[in-house]
Amino acid sequence: MKEWWNKHNSDWIGSCMEDAKIFKKILQRVKEKIPPKDTARLNELNKFGTGEDELNQKILQAINDICSLTEVNALKIDTINWYEDATANIHTLKREVNKCKKNTIYETMWTRIEYELDSINVEELTFDHPLCSGILDITLEPFQTMPESLRDAFKDPFNKYLLPRNEDIFSTCKQFIENEQKKIILEYIFDDINFDFGVWLDKPDKLKKITKRLLKVLCNIWSLPKYESFSSKGNTQINEGSYVCEVISPLLSIIMKELPGNPSIVEVWGEEASKASAHRKGSLKIAKRVDYMITAHLGNAKLEVVYLETGRPISLKSKQLHDHKKLACIAKDSIDTVTTKSALKRVFNKKKKFLTIFNINIKSDVMEIWCMRKEDGIYKYCLLDKAPIPLQITPANVIYSFIHLLLTLRTAVACTLFKINNDNSVKEYESDESEDTNTSITITTPQHHN
Repeated sequence: MKEWWNKHNSDWIGSCMEDAKIFKKILQRVKEKIPPKDTARLNELNKFGTGEDELNQKILQAINDICSLTEVNALKIDTINWYEDATANIHTLKREVNKCKKNTIYETMWTRIEYELDSINVEELTFDHPLCSGILDITLEPFQTMPESLRDAFKDPFNKYLLPRNEDIFSTCKQFIENEQKKIILEYIFDDINFDFGVWLDKPDKLKKITKRLLKVLCNIWSLPKYESFSSKGNTQINEGSYVCEVISPLLSIIMKELPGNPSIVEVWGEEASKASAHRKGSLKIAKRVDYMITAHLGNAKLEVVYLETGRPISLKSKQLHDHKKLACIAKDSIDTVTTKSALKRVFNKKKKFLTIFNINIKSDVMEIWCMRKEDGIYKYCLLDKAPIPLQITPANVIYSFIHLLLTLRTAVACTLFKINNDNSVKEYESDESEDTNTSITITTPQHHN
């Protein structure tokens, strides 16, 4: 693979078909050199696809992505020029710092900065370090070893933008929060809402309001030229980033806002490392990452309750299967934290029967909602419901199915969190069927030892 990249990074052919042919030849040579017993590594390489059509599509898709990056020089990092430019920039910076020492009340600060800059070795910096571009970043070198008084002096020119405390703003905020808290109590406590599974928790007016917001987002999607010309048979010009930003994110942000029961949740987008996965693996660096997740605050503890993985509007079956397996494993990790993290164990004392983790698997233009529970020591993973994502204007029944799916997820998450936070039906002396602390070991890719 390195041979292919080195060749193309220095002498890019520019023809996707020709580049794909070269890549396939090198891929075959690599596979031939791997011992037959090394099935794990062979399986990884076979993920490119074994059939001719699947392999071609996957390689062309990858090369198209690389071509897009090279068009804007996103992959071009000149290992020689950046070092020379960085050295020149820092030299210029030192000269300017020396000038600042003269006729200024900040002479002590600039003298210390000059001293620290003299001790910096450019070779020890990375090309993207602010200093290499002539930027003094107060959070990095040369300020890290400087006294706080000198760092404060450096910030003085920016302090003019700060405003004094304003009691009018504070009292307005305080009044607003008090009113909102009263509204929540009236809506969800005294309004006799039945927080039970399988029933609508939002009032009819609220449901209509949410539905109109979702329809507005869909209308915006339909008006975009790329989705007007979208075809499930051939248009692959919509990349994963666009799909997430223009379609998935706006829709989920609406349905997860102001959940019934007002649980404290945080939405996270963009390949965030799962804390549950990190807890099992022992490090955030090697933890599984997902495209989207929801973390719920349960007292002093946090629990990841929703995960999402997606690809392009037209994605390979192998990608969809990989996402499915990944989501299943990460949901199990989240369930396991309930019995391995002391803070969560206290929250879920006698309440593990309410715990369900929800996964959203976007398979091309279809959204699937999966659920995982642990009952009687068994991890159960099942499809809750699915619906096509209407990327173009479609009949009302199709749009209804999709919006119904989104609101089903909203209601299920809200009811689950309410039961965990507020349900008092489980008495202290009652036994919990989920009380077992036995957990299966999550199997990951085997390590290779030379």
